[in-house]
Amino acid sequence: MKTFFFMTAILASFLTYGQLNQTMYDESKEQEILIGECDIDGFASGEFAGWFFEEYENYEVADIHFNPNYTIPFDSVYVFLGTWCSDTRRELPRFCKIMDHEYFKVTKVRYFAFDGNKHNDVIDTDEYYVQFLPTFVFYYKGNELCRIVEAPRESLEEDIMDLLMRVQDL
Repeated sequence: MKTFFFMTAILASFLTYGQLNQTMYDESKEQEILIGECDIDGFASGEFAGWFFEEYENYEVADIHFNPNYTIPFDSVYVFLGTWCSDTRRELPRFCKIMDHEYFKVTKVRYFAFDGNKHNDVIDTDEYYVQFLPTFVFYYKGNELCRIVEAPRESLEEDIMDLLMRVQDL
């Protein structure tokens, strides 16, 4: 019987650790936040849905910048964010809408939400050199290729296409 309870406790800890879209109350930001690995469902639920959908729906993807001659070589994109952060609240819905475009359907994106001290239990900001949120890190053949930090230089579409243009011959 002790073995059963022990194994159940271990299994429960694994399931809790690997769950998406966990929330917590962040004392430093005095609000409910997403923490750990999350996905679009997390942004689209609870109190996050208001700011997420407003920006997502109002944003017009400038697909005029997309070049069908460029292949998408990204292995993945890691997005480091804070649901409490005004830059995240602006850029994340725009990025998600761009990634929903047919041009980027094959791009694998992982989202990692941090508390007000830029920590979570899933990924280490120091290991990924994350200082500002949001940070979009693009990987090519498993290596970091480029990142967009806080806000794009021109627009997300233009910055991403500039990156694609530069990697076409790699």
